[in-house]
Amino acid sequence: MNRRKFLLNSGLALGASSVLPLPSYASTDPVPDDGWLGVRAQFPLHADYIHMAQMLFAAHPKPVRDAIEMYHREFDQHPVLFWEDNWIPAIEKVKVSAAGYLQADPEEIALTDSTTMGLGILYSGLKLNSEDEILTTTHDHYSSEKALEFAAQKNGASIKRISLYDDPAKASVDEIVERLGQAIGQRTRIVAVTWVHSCTGVKLPIRAMADVIKSRNADRDFSDRIYFCVDGVHGFGVENISMESLGCDFFAAGTHKWLFGPRGTGILWGKRDAWHMMTPTIPAFREAPYGMWMGLEPEGEVSFSDLHSPGGFHAYEHRWALNEAFDFHMKIGKDKIESRTHQLNQMMKDGLSDMKHVNLHTPRSMEISSGINCFEVSGMKPQDVVDKLHERKIIASTSPYRVSYPRLTPCIINTEDEVLKALKVIESLA
Repeated sequence: MNRRKFLLNSGLALGASSVLPLPSYASTDPVPDDGWLGVRAQFPLHADYIHMAQMLFAAHPKPVRDAIEMYHREFDQHPVLFWEDNWIPAIEKVKVSAAGYLQADPEEIALTDSTTMGLGILYSGLKLNSEDEILTTTHDHYSSEKALEFAAQKNGASIKRISLYDDPAKASVDEIVERLGQAIGQRTRIVAVTWVHSCTGVKLPIRAMADVIKSRNADRDFSDRIYFCVDGVHGFGVENISMESLGCDFFAAGTHKWLFGPRGTGILWGKRDAWHMMTPTIPAFREAPYGMWMGLEPEGEVSFSDLHSPGGFHAYEHRWALNEAFDFHMKIGKDKIESRTHQLNQMMKDGLSDMKHVNLHTPRSMEISSGINCFEVSGMKPQDVVDKLHERKIIASTSPYRVSYPRLTPCIINTEDEVLKALKVIESLA
């Protein structure tokens, strides 16, 4: 069937043939005259609490909230017609906004529901065999560990786990890069790491690690090259980077944390020259470009986005509103968000380091840390520390790892005064 004829006959063509066009609404300027206080005002967070666990599950700023509510209303009124007439342009709008944020090609971006889904799709889809080795670390999240294990069970590849540092507070770029270089062997085909470790707050030097891998690939045939995979969720929405500047091949991240996107959304980015390394895991609805399930034969190259964005019906109120989260950050400025986040976290780290009864496990250098601060209070269990903070209406969290620490994670919704109040409570625990 001819693509144009199919679209016209089905009512899915963009523009004149659409019965229920995608509604428009006014997007709020996230940086009014009152600066960061104006940004904070975009969030309906309870004003009696200091929120320093947004890294787990973030509130929605007003533009995202308004978009979700608008889509919800339209779906309740015309669920079938609204979806049929708008799913293509709505998804394209999200991909274009994501691409602008990442400085990437929209076709390189698959839409997922979470970091975990993205990692599952990525690692299960890698074309590996029993001769291949996956090099990963001891610092990764459960989701990464299990996704790699499931993949290795299917393809027979081996997994090698290394420690990139012994003492996180003293971790350095040189140490991490050296350990990575020493661990890469002839059988290494995948290097799988986490950008910012939520167990320690260490931020890996992804660009420097990518350069090590690039130098090793220079001595290999293309068919034997190493691919660099990154779980990027806790740097995504904080660090002012592009996919080119990071230098990895694949990048997975949830967008409902530091990016403040709709809950249950995420992205999986695949560099164009690495697409061939993956096969689909979940059937897609949008193959070249609208899916075999609709009777269309693929025309030309099937993009990474079309092939690896899981099909099925989703919480479209949230998925379609994701572009507003990217736009929210772009209007503020990625550079300003990075600077502000590091400013607040440097203040937090400096304050914790000055307390004799506190052991800060996160590096103080911004080069090797981001927005997560892990620490210990002498004589107290991690959950007891968090409970004491909660009693004083300061929302903190613990790291869900074999070794657990309390965490405080200031972001752009916080103020200097809130950081000082949190430090004062921790000081009182002596």
